[in-house]
Amino acid sequence: CEFLSCSENEYCGEKNGIHGCLCTVDHPRRNPDYYDATEMCDGSSGTMSMSRCQLFEAGFPDNKLHLNDHSCRGTVQNDRLVFHFDNDNHICGTHLTANGSHIIYENRILGEVDTAGGIINRKKRMELSFSCVYQLNKTLSMDTELNPIQSIVNRHMPDGVGMCQVTMIPYMDAGFSHPYTGSVNIMVGELIYVEVSVQGVDSRQIALVMDSCWATPVNEKHYPVHWDLITQKCPNPKDRTVKVLKNGLSTTGRFSFKMFSFHEDEPKVFLHCSIHLCLLKDQNCPVICPARKYRRPGRSTNIHDSASISIGPFIWSTRNKGFQI
Repeated sequence: CEFLSCSENEYCGEKNGIHGCLCTVDHPRRNPDYYDATEMCDGSSGTMSMSRCQLFEAGFPDNKLHLNDHSCRGTVQNDRLVFHFDNDNHICGTHLTANGSHIIYENRILGEVDTAGGIINRKKRMELSFSCVYQLNKTLSMDTELNPIQSIVNRHMPDGVGMCQVTMIPYMDAGFSHPYTGSVNIMVGELIYVEVSVQGVDSRQIALVMDSCWATPVNEKHYPVHWDLITQKCPNPKDRTVKVLKNGLSTTGRFSFKMFSFHEDEPKVFLHCSIHLCLLKDQNCPVICPARKYRRPGRSTNIHDSASISIGPFIWSTRNKGFQI
């Protein structure tokens, strides 16, 4: 018993000929059907912990349990048995799948014990599945003007098991090395470079796809006056200054366009993007846009807002400089 280090809510005892930590009378049992299991997800990693004494009472010593990969066993932390996987060097048999709306990391806690021995067996098996779920489509936008001009949103997914961060940052240069900071005043006709990225997901298996991006004169993505920059993942054919530089290749998307204004009494421009996450292994994530056919400019009335992130304001100015859209 001296080697078990039972906690204050446990005591050393014997069950089926094995010594282990049993639960005291006042041990809390919040969810005994699942051994008080709790789950945490962070990007492409997941952690599941369970009550050690409840497992032992059910006939499962901690050294008899493992993940899909038999070498991935739990570690005892206080009175909890903790299992962990990640997509760096500790995959542990985790399966990555996608349905129409979510990316799912799945694993199982497995175990088998035989309480009889000899020529008969009374084997008990455990198979407890758990998963980390992330929405493919994200609705992310800011309600207030941003100054400095960067949008960062942390959002818990609907089932509360996954979280990731999406950012959209404007840059001065094509190398994306000099971000705008503070109040952003941009000359009409000047090139602006925009990067949209997602953090907290496995960059080797997931890509970000920009479905649509558009601009409004106020910080409202549904505003009726707007100008499309990206439509159906490609540059708006009505705006020949827009270039999609990177889309669906990694966790970062990039595009550029020439600064414009709406009306003289509306000096600000706000950007919005609708994005989704794509599973690289079984989906066609990279975006290949058709050859451009230029048409006269016009205002689109369609906004793709299934998922969006917004930044602004950009303050446009003129110094006798013209521009072309």
